[in-house]
Amino acid sequence: MVAVDPKALPSAKAVNHQFNVVIDGAETTIHEGVLRCNGGTLTVVSPGVLEVNRLQHVVVRGGGGGDVRFARCGFAAAEACGAVSFHRCDAVRVDGAGEVAVRRCRSADVERAGTVSIRRCKGAARVHGAGELRLGRCREADVGNCSDVALGRCREARADWCGSLGVQRCRSADVSRCSAVRVDRCGDANVSSCGSVMVRRGKVNMAEAHQPLQEWQEQPLCPKAEPADPVPMEIMSNTIFAFSLSTYTVYYYLCTA
Repeated sequence: MVAVDPKALPSAKAVNHQFNVVIDGAETTIHEGVLRCNGGTLTVVSPGVLEVNRLQHVVVRGGGGGDVRFARCGFAAAEACGAVSFHRCDAVRVDGAGEVAVRRCRSADVERAGTVSIRRCKGAARVHGAGELRLGRCREADVGNCSDVALGRCREARADWCGSLGVQRCRSADVSRCSAVRVDRCGDANVSSCGSVMVRRGKVNMAEAHQPLQEWQEQPLCPKAEPADPVPMEIMSNTIFAFSLSTYTVYYYLCTA
């Protein structure tokens, strides 16, 4: 016989998944059933899971860590929710969420999230304060204070105060104060005040380094020629080079035989 303390047992009280919803300025609550308003619907498909469809202006808060799914809305926002997804909305905003997924929306603004995935934004995507971020095929990307970031196929990308950052196939990129940076096949990238930088096939302007270049062999390219005017370094081979930035801009000197 084993004595069990009743106070040590987990509470049988169910989590209150009640969502606070603001629709076109009018606030209401929903925890079950279907709510129809202004041609759109809010449906609780299961405890803690809310689906929002075809509303022009909607904000969802709380839900006891529940999940919210937005589809074909105008302005859609989620605050202090668990997992949030947006599909084919105009402008979306998230402030405090565990997971965020955005697909084919016009613009996105995300703050204080765990895992974030954004694909195919016609406008700007802004993410500040996230753990893992995967962002691709957006017109403009603005990223800050994220731990693990991968950016791909964006016209303009800006990143500041990030941990690990990968930038691939972007037309232009401005990167500053990141710990580890990987640049692959970018048209023009400016990197400053970062730790280590790895470059593959791209034009990269680097400044403000604190350590000498890594894996660099000091061999004259053309011993018998005078160095020409310096031009920004451009890497067109498949070889990956690792750099650590210094207080000056790194240049590649063109030499003639």
